Amino acid sequence: MRIDGLHEKEIFDHEFPFRFLINQNVNFSYSAHWHNAIELIYVLKNNFTVFVNSKRYTLHQGDILYIPSGDIHEFYSEPPTGIRIFINFELTALNPCGEAEYVQTLLRDTWLLPVGSDLNLKVKSQIQAILEESKKQESEQRLFYTARMLDVLVLLCRSMPSRLNIGSRNNSIGRKMGLEKIENSFQYIEKNYTEDIHLGDIAKATGFSEYYFSRLFKEITEKSFSRYLAEYRIKKAETLLMNPDYTISEAAYAVGFSSIATFDRQFRQIKGCSPQKFRKLRVSS
Repeated sequence: MRIDGLHEKEIFDHEFPFRFLINQNVNFSYSAHWHNAIELIYVLKNNFTVFVNSKRYTLHQGDILYIPSGDIHEFYSEPPTGIRIFINFELTALNPCGEAEYVQTLLRDTWLLPVGSDLNLKVKSQIQAILEESKKQESEQRLFYTARMLDVLVLLCRSMPSRLNIGSRNNSIGRKMGLEKIENSFQYIEKNYTEDIHLGDIAKATGFSEYYFSRLFKEITEKSFSRYLAEYRIKKAETLLMNPDYTISEAAYAVGFSSIATFDRQFRQIKGCSPQKFRKLRVSS
């Protein structure tokens, strides 16, 4: 592997889009970088500190962290000793079945799976299976690793409702109906994010008043509708910014922003840098 600028490249061997590493280095640190592959970090011993887009995550023993492709992250071992497992997988491997873009969009945010949680236990079992397989010398290992990573992706995608902080809420009929409406709003955003979407549009499309929809959306996602929409558009804009055929303004308008000033301000808030700096870091590398 090598790093050009902040871009970590050539991380896979023999063009197989999977990497598995066990790290026990003392005082381990790794400077800010990004790559096209998703990453899973599983802490086997002691704590571990990860910064993703300048946000700090303190991982405790047993925690699992999911990092989406393209996000800038760096590592620090605190305390200095510990054991961590790093797994990378390239979502373009899903291109033949047409699911890569869908999964990348759905799982676009960093996701902490705390030790003891139901999802943590399920994902951990897949990681442990990979760990045991890595000790063997089997000709079918690539197929095994691919199958386990697909299992992980299915678990993460299907656990989106749990991620939205609803697992312990009242499971009434009204709540179920509300969740179905919220799911409809995600689909509406996915189909119409390039258009000029207003709160009233999506509230009408989901069958709620603006007031009730806004309150329910914030309660379930822990984000305002406007914030969620902005983050979704910014993630879409990242791909366009890495394409030199698009100007920054063209990228902004293509994902639904009505002004460059708004795009620039929200990009800085969400990514921690300007669109210009983001493009320089990515394209130049």
